[in-house]
Amino acid sequence: MYKTIAVHARSTYWTSFPISGEEYSVVDANDLAKEVENVCNTFAKEGYEVMSITPITSGSVTNGNGYIQAESVLITGKKLAKG
Repeated sequence: MYKTIAVHARSTYWTSFPISGEEYSVVDANDLAKEVENVCNTFAKEGYEVMSITPITSGSVTNGNGYIQAESVLITGKKLAKG
C-alpha cells in the first residue's frame, strides 16, 4: 500500500533582484523543511517508508527575467510489511 501527501509552501517573503530592483516571492525553505520533516515522521509512526520527495515548482518570467521556486512537495511512502 502506498500513501502520498502534498506539502505546500505556506510561508513566502518578498525580495528584489539586486540590479533591476524587480520584486519576487521566495519560499521560506526552513518552514517547508520543517513541514516535510513532520510528514516524514508521521509516515514512520504509521509504518510507512518514505520512497520519494518530489518538488512541484512554479515560476514567472517578466521582462526577460525569471525565477522558479518550489511551491510544494509530494511525499510518497510505502507501507512496510509487518513481521
